Amino acid sequence: MNKKILSLTLATSLAALVGCSDSGTSGSGTNTSPSGSGGSTMTGSTAGTTTIASATGGTTRTGGSTPVGTSTRTGGSTSVGTSTPTGGSTSVGTSTPTGGSTPRGGTTSEGGSTPTGGTTSEGGSTPTGGTTPEGGSTPTGGSTPRGGTTSEGGSTPTGGTTATGGTTPTGGASPCDVLPVSPNASTQAKNLLCYLYSEYGTHVLSGQQEANWNANPTDISWYNTNIGKYPAILGSDFLYRDGDSCTAVTSSTTRGIAYWNAGGLTMFRYHMGQPVAGSTCANDCYDGTNCAESTPAAGFFTNVITAGTGENTAFLNRLDYVAAQIGAMQTANVPIILALFHETQQNGWFWWSIGDTGAQFVALWTYAFNYLTKTKGLTNIIWLMPFSGSPSAAFYPGKQYVDVSGGDTYGTNQPFTSLYSTCKGIMGSTIPIALHETGLIPTPSAMFPTAAPWILFNIWAGYETSNNTVANIKSVYSDSHTITRDLIPSLK
Repeated sequence: MNKKILSLTLATSLAALVGCSDSGTSGSGTNTSPSGSGGSTMTGSTAGTTTIASATGGTTRTGGSTPVGTSTRTGGSTSVGTSTPTGGSTSVGTSTPTGGSTPRGGTTSEGGSTPTGGTTSEGGSTPTGGTTPEGGSTPTGGSTPRGGTTSEGGSTPTGGTTATGGTTPTGGASPCDVLPVSPNASTQAKNLLCYLYSEYGTHVLSGQQEANWNANPTDISWYNTNIGKYPAILGSDFLYRDGDSCTAVTSSTTRGIAYWNAGGLTMFRYHMGQPVAGSTCANDCYDGTNCAESTPAAGFFTNVITAGTGENTAFLNRLDYVAAQIGAMQTANVPIILALFHETQQNGWFWWSIGDTGAQFVALWTYAFNYLTKTKGLTNIIWLMPFSGSPSAAFYPGKQYVDVSGGDTYGTNQPFTSLYSTCKGIMGSTIPIALHETGLIPTPSAMFPTAAPWILFNIWAGYETSNNTVANIKSVYSDSHTITRDLIPSLK
């Protein structure tokens, strides 16, 4: 497999990665970050299914299956009582696991000092009567860039502007007969899912992951400065807590709320550390012992969803932390696209798909789904099932637990038609399919109408500059198929 080494500067902490190609084989591409390397791809899976029980408690395990090959991984270990690092080394790994993974970067300081420049926030302060996020005033009722506003249950507006030289946008957030899988979904979640369905097949939402392992991520503001438009979607990661406790609302969550109030959407994933007995979200890390990239011991996938085990108690702590963040968004009437357990594939590189069967993964997914929606009462989640570049039907939870699904790739053969076709073969034609993570921006004219009409793409942090040109991004952002933040109708 080809490898590239991407140098790391102190000014930009990126995550090192060798990603997957859309054909399911490893694709080239590296990512930089302040620390870490390693991670393994496992071959073989543990036979059998698991029995789901209720929640709390368990035992610690050791061991795990033997990896075949290693992937270049970077990510952030969580330190306690240390200052936030500035910089770090770029990892150069060996072979990438099938399907490829996307390294992430940065260390998370638990209780550490804030780097010079203070806290940030792309998107401004938390919108509780506060300042308006970067990009303009907070819409009250919002302009109707894509077909006009529609009230929930109200009439669909007529008219709407026609994109220059392109197709006429659809009617925005019109009421539809598709409901989110979350029980008692909020109005905003309903509007968002209807909007995704209305645009699927004719338009693609632009997205950009922010390097929120830094105190002051600049990925989103870079677009305003260099492209003149903001991406429709702000991507983020629950792994990085800015040293906050497992119950505190993080600055990443605050930026997500602010981005919604500025007219955009927010999508979070979570490089959750392995929930071994005795651990909490404060122990989360990207790679290393009991990190996201670590191999579970025998019996782990039974214990983690079995009440009374230490693994289950540790897992619930992570889900409670996620619920605190999503709950803050729900209080602010903000829906979230949640890509939990991302880059899942058989014999993957994150603990949630190392050594388990498809049935065991589905049991893990449905346990998290039921806990967040039924036990915690969260109604603002759009559930995105995020496969790697090698999706497997055995690991698909089914439409009753998934609103949107798709794959990711760091290949170069955009618009990644074969990956789209593989996803469609698993998910069918009745659910929007997303390119939830990629290093290369796809060209809309090559995507539509039928080759690979992704509902969204999300460029990984730092790849907007390391793997794409300003001219190419401008071309994509000016294409009539592309939805940027200013073109999203009010979904409130």
